[in-house]
Amino acid sequence: MDSPPFLRLPTELHRDIFEYLELEERVRLAMTNKKIASIVREPTHADFLAAETLPWAINKDLYTCNVCRKFHHLLCFSDPMRKGRRGRGGAEAATRCCVKCGVKKPGQEVTIMGQPHVLCRFCGIFTDHVGSKGACEKCLPLPGRMNGRSDTDCSDYHDDDDWRYSVKVYDGGKHCEELYGCWPHERID
Repeated sequence: MDSPPFLRLPTELHRDIFEYLELEERVRLAMTNKKIASIVREPTHADFLAAETLPWAINKDLYTCNVCRKFHHLLCFSDPMRKGRRGRGGAEAATRCCVKCGVKKPGQEVTIMGQPHVLCRFCGIFTDHVGSKGACEKCLPLPGRMNGRSDTDCSDYHDDDDWRYSVKVYDGGKHCEELYGCWPHERID
């Protein structure tokens, strides 16, 4: 007598077998076909936290987010979320959240791998090109960032205070609005 195919086994038996598998193995098994995917239990946050301490997750630099309940690469977490009590196996690891879920307030600055990042309060873009006062460098450059430019580039800088910034200039009938050395050559009528 032939043994029954695996898919003909009762669902309860499948679930009992799947409980012995690690998270990575259950996910791979769930991707094999729709019937198995419907049987495999969806991982809990505790499953993700336990799995992130396993060698395969450590080798891939994966951490778990409490909000979206997914694995993300370490670059998706601010430094305080990866170190100390919120680090792998830490007492507060269950409260860790990724940058996408945790950075919501415009102007909020975080440090990722020692480099500052900001959710710009003007354009809403999350970037490592930090200007100042909660803005990216495109919206609000740092003081002195344009000081290296020669006066021949544009004589219409205003620098009454510590900031150097450009103003709208008309040169030869063309309108120019200078921004980091880019001069648009469009005629405005």
